[in-house]
Amino acid sequence: MANISLKFTNRNGRFCLCATVKGTSIRHYRAVDELRNPDFKTWDKSAQRFVSRRPIDSANNKILSDVLRHYEDLLEKYDFESGRELFAYQEETELLAAQESKPKPQLSKPPKKTVTPPSVTSNAMPGDNMTLGKWLEQIIEEIKNPKRLKPSASYQGYLTLLHKLEAEGKLIKQPLTALGDNSFVQLIKWLNKQKGKNGKGTNFIGTMKIFAAAISRARKARLITYRPDFPYMDYAPIHKVTDKAKDFLSNGGAVQSLTPEQYEQFVQMDLSEIKMARGPQMEYYKELYRDFCMLLYEMKSRPIDILRLHWDNIAYDANTKRFTCTYIPAKKKNYGASSKHTSKALVIQYLSPKAVEIVMKYQGKSKGGYIFPFALNQTKWNLNDPQQFHYHYYKGNHICGQINRFLHKVGKYLGVPFQLTLYAFRRTAITQAVTENKMPLAMIAKTAGTSVEMIEAHYANYLHALAAY
Repeated sequence: MANISLKFTNRNGRFCLCATVKGTSIRHYRAVDELRNPDFKTWDKSAQRFVSRRPIDSANNKILSDVLRHYEDLLEKYDFESGRELFAYQEETELLAAQESKPKPQLSKPPKKTVTPPSVTSNAMPGDNMTLGKWLEQIIEEIKNPKRLKPSASYQGYLTLLHKLEAEGKLIKQPLTALGDNSFVQLIKWLNKQKGKNGKGTNFIGTMKIFAAAISRARKARLITYRPDFPYMDYAPIHKVTDKAKDFLSNGGAVQSLTPEQYEQFVQMDLSEIKMARGPQMEYYKELYRDFCMLLYEMKSRPIDILRLHWDNIAYDANTKRFTCTYIPAKKKNYGASSKHTSKALVIQYLSPKAVEIVMKYQGKSKGGYIFPFALNQTKWNLNDPQQFHYHYYKGNHICGQINRFLHKVGKYLGVPFQLTLYAFRRTAITQAVTENKMPLAMIAKTAGTSVEMIEAHYANYLHALAAY
């Protein structure tokens, strides 16, 4: 019998059980598909456990224990030469069990069944056999691994709703066809009993919005006939206007952004004044983080688009003797599924001299061909593949989190009166472009990968912009 050791590992964004023949490099893997939405950020490979206190991580830890115990029992009972034999044996066992569970064929010809229209025999709907919990799990799986569209991380709202319904415990077990206005009332009452007065801290509007969206999906799938038009906003908790909100509203409802003086201080500051974790490359990374923010500002882009920016997106225009950049924003990637939306999603812009300087500074330093040489960018990713997409998404969020922690310290050092984050640079650039009034609003929207409506609603500081006229 070969000595086989078992260990869970995160392999290419997918949790697997690795069976290794001791003393050799022979390894075989079996995907642990039983896990439900595993969070890579809470996985501790040394402890072989998810280390957060979230209920879903506790449930996944139990699944891992059951899987490991099962294969350890097999290793005690039988001899296997490798993980391949071990996993193949399990697959054969499951196949035989499935075949035995099938009904045996009858020797005599069964009587012919009379098929009658459903309206005559029953009033049952397709959603009678599916609970709300199972439907949410199906929505999450379809968004994570879509058949027609490109993979997306927009399933997270449904995942949050699923966790809340698991805590509520009753709605999650209801058949889809039993959902109605009373279901909204039931969820509202539960939310209002949670921590804080009148449901504070429970994201009332976001929860109810995604709850209605889940039911609308069931209606579009012809699983139910109920139309989720319950006026849940009439029951939304009313909060007092905070001092922070008063300042925001008194400033014309403008999104906070840096002043030209604050941005210039950021560009010129001595990075050695910012104390971070010790390491031989920390000074290099602080400079990399600042260049990342500066390119984000120069291009008016979203952080995820700057992170994914590739040399394939950059070209030299011989006519104008300028560098151009074209890309589909990550947030708009599925617009390409409909030809009439494709041109709306495409970002086209000339790179400013400062942007060219930053881009050239890191040329050739990413093995994957990306602009910035983060560890994540040393591989060329196929973001149309769901597994690679979600792994890249989690790792990308981690990088942005590291940059934001750097910016929090920078903001305090510079005396910025709000918490400085990556998005402040995009907001600053768009607001400044509107204020300068040198470029039509539609053109600003095109270069920033957004719409005129979004700029009007979220980015432009109109008190300052009006002063330009």
